[in-house]
Order: sequence, then C-alpha cells, then structure tokens
Amino acid sequence: MDPRTLQLIQRALVAAVTVVLALVVVTAFVRVLEPADETAAVRTTISVPDTTEVEESTSTTAGDVTTTTNLVTTPAICIEDEPSSDAATVLQVFFPCGSTDLAIGGTYVYRAVAPTDLVLTATLREMAKGLEPDEAALGYKSPFPTTAEGSSLGLTLSEGTAFVEFTIDIFPDGVNTPEGAQIFLSTLNANVFQFGSVNQVEYRLGGSCDAFWQQLGSGCEIVTRAQWQAQLSGG
Repeated sequence: MDPRTLQLIQRALVAAVTVVLALVVVTAFVRVLEPADETAAVRTTISVPDTTEVEESTSTTAGDVTTTTNLVTTPAICIEDEPSSDAATVLQVFFPCGSTDLAIGGTYVYRAVAPTDLVLTATLREMAKGLEPDEAALGYKSPFPTTAEGSSLGLTLSEGTAFVEFTIDIFPDGVNTPEGAQIFLSTLNANVFQFGSVNQVEYRLGGSCDAFWQQLGSGCEIVTRAQWQAQLSGG
C-alpha cells in the first residue's frame, strides 16, 4: 500500500473516532438536562363546600391512586328559613346551637302546627319532640332524650306565673349534675320566657315542684324572668 493511500485511511479513522466521541458527549449532556424516568408522587386536595368531609388523593405517573378521607367539622349555620303557611300556627322553638350547649341566644327552629291559641303549650310539646334531621344538620342540639316526646303535659298561666307539667321522660342522663341541670334548664327557660306574659315559671313533675327539682339534685325553685335575663347576660 502506497503512503498516500495509508494517509487517507488514517484520516478517515480519525474522523470516525471524532464523530463517535461527539455523539457520546451530546448524549451525556442531554441526560443531564432531562429528569430521570421515575415515579413522582403528586398530592392533590379537593375542597368540597358545605360538606362534612374532604378527599385527599395521592397519584403517580404509573397510574396508582391512593385515596384517604378525613372528617372535618362544618361550621354550624344556626339559621332556619321561616315556613310560609297561612293555614298553620308557626312557632319558634329554642334549642342550643353551634359551639354552646346552652340555649341563651337567638337560636330557634320554626315549627308549623295546626292553628291554636295555646301557643306556649304547643311550643313546649314541639320542644320535647327534639330535633328533625334537617335541623340537626344546621347545628342545633337537643338536651332531651329521644323518649321525651309526649312528656310535656301542658301548663296553666296565672297572674304571670306559668305552671308547667312534665313526665319523668323529659329528664336526660346527667341532669342531676350542675352542668347537666344548667343545659337542661336553659332550653326550658328560653322557650317559656320568649312569651312576655310569663314573669316566672314553676316546673312540676306529677304535680310537684319538689319532685321536679329533686331530679336535678335540689329543692323546688321558682325561676323568674330576671334570673333568666341574668343568665343571658352571663350574670
């Protein structure tokens, strides 16, 4: 082989090696710029208005999805729309609502009943029934047991004093503790004293004031409007 041909072959080999090295360098550079093909977790939070839960999911590029459900507290609304009915008597029945167990605010539900002039009697009977599911969903709470329906036997009103009769079924568990008695009485008083004609109230069990209050761990008490108003103001 003559020297000229040998020189051409050497130049060709050098050029080929140079091209191969250049391709290796470019490939390595591209790998540095691009992320590795690996599974990446993505956390997504879905907010659902006016519900009691939200869903949080974790998904991957491989298509695996893991879903967990966390319960969260929905703020109490404590407002119910007044029913429009000309053929019924619409009552305001007070219950605790929201963060407090005491019925010491303007938190009441509406109840439409058959037309009646005995509005306070009807109110106490509706109170003893407890809450409807849609009322509880708005944040209202009843201190009375589920057996209390029918436990309000009626009342008489004489010279500003209401004499209110109940059966034993009105009393919830724990009513003989100071806290239980306060929660229980606050709902009774809120419903009675919403009527301006009542200046004081005597609650009775089997016709006896003493028997009623013995369930609360004390003797007979006559609750006055002034005492109720002091409770409203925190006094």
